[in-house]
Amino acid sequence: MPKCEKPRRCVICGAGPVNNAGALLPLLRPQDFIIAADKGLRLIERLKLNPDLIVADFDSLQRKRAMRYQVPVVELPVKKDDTDTMAAARLGLERGFKDFLLLGASGGRLDHTMANFAVMLFLLRHGAKAMLADEKNIVRMVLPGRVVIEPVENSNLSLLAYAGDVCGLSVRHAVYELENAVLTPDFPLGVSNSFKDNANVEITFRQGILIIIISKD
Repeated sequence: MPKCEKPRRCVICGAGPVNNAGALLPLLRPQDFIIAADKGLRLIERLKLNPDLIVADFDSLQRKRAMRYQVPVVELPVKKDDTDTMAAARLGLERGFKDFLLLGASGGRLDHTMANFAVMLFLLRHGAKAMLADEKNIVRMVLPGRVVIEPVENSNLSLLAYAGDVCGLSVRHAVYELENAVLTPDFPLGVSNSFKDNANVEITFRQGILIIIISKD
């Protein structure tokens, strides 16, 4: 029986610092649609990929560098409301993508990282899945329901409430379990949990926006 292929995913590469680009390669899929958000083109080049679309206001990326690639370029005004990453996310949604991965979107300026969390919430509220990753962290933002997290060796599992309380939270098969709990944005109760006995962790909740972070020291 033929394997069922996953729907094509949109990967947005930003300009955040990445020391070891090779650590990101296992996260990529052969059929990913790659968008360079301005200087994120440099990360794409370090990953030895070709962009499918370049989105830039050219405040930090040279225009001639982008024009080397025979792909569409969306030029943005320097003075605008959207960040380059937000503009890329809008374009991905316009092209029908429902699954997004943000790379080069954390680890540098804190305001940029927080802005990219806002991009994740924007995607979520427009019916898409959103994940952000760097060399040490994989971050998912999810709406109420059930999520199963596969164990990752030598990693921490943290759960945080975003933009309000997370209610009815149950966590099963982790070292620290919860049943019908409430997470609030002003108390980091869910930080530094662990996987137990190589088992999948099951997370359910009925209200709120939950951030799930798998991280390595």
